[in-house]
Amino acid sequence: MKTVSFPLLLLLAACVTSNQDKLLRFPEELSTANYVLLNPDMSDVRQEFSVCTWLKKRMDQSRNGIPWFSYATTNNANTILLKAAAHHHITTTVRLFNLEYDTKIMRDEWYHLCVSWKSGRADFYINGVWVHLSGTHPTGQIPLGGALVLGQEQDTVGGGFDSRDVFAGDLYQLNMFKRKLTLEEVTEMYYNGRCAELCRALSYEVVLGWQDILKQGVMQGGVTVEDSECNNWGVVSDVADLLVQHLNKRPR
Repeated sequence: MKTVSFPLLLLLAACVTSNQDKLLRFPEELSTANYVLLNPDMSDVRQEFSVCTWLKKRMDQSRNGIPWFSYATTNNANTILLKAAAHHHITTTVRLFNLEYDTKIMRDEWYHLCVSWKSGRADFYINGVWVHLSGTHPTGQIPLGGALVLGQEQDTVGGGFDSRDVFAGDLYQLNMFKRKLTLEEVTEMYYNGRCAELCRALSYEVVLGWQDILKQGVMQGGVTVEDSECNNWGVVSDVADLLVQHLNKRPR
């Protein structure tokens, strides 16, 4: 058996899954009735943010993108609009910025998507790999006082949905952070795996966490909470065994 250092064991123990075992499922029957509504406090993300999620699309939807995160304010419905295809929109106190990309994802496969922004620079990652965004990078600040919708694109605050812009699939471990994450941090999240809990250092940066979404989100239509199939008790048990073995070998 390979030798594992004690600090690495502690790191593994801190990053494996605990109780975040539920996902959100958006039905394949496309409908503007299917969405999750929240009213988060975005005060801490006016200057910079990151939004990361595990996502699985159920259909090959070939329209103007597949909206999974839509934050709309009174002055602009596309304040933060993140899609699983084609483009993202970020509207600041300056103007609307359209960020296009060509990379496509397959249906029925899990992907880790992460969008990070700080005035003057936006980055997009799929499975820990940087994806080129064309367009002018957003400057300014994010407006406050809006509504967040998962699974639809808002054309008005909390509504104005279009049946051609509906997400069908699963979302899991969606978190919003109060700063622009680094490539290394995003890559680590991906390589830790879908069933891993956020490492403690990153958990302090969360302004809207997955458990907040599950508890506070108002689910509409056919959106359901399902088991994530993340039973990592075996991983926890293995780490615990290694810790015990290490401690037993220490001089008394």
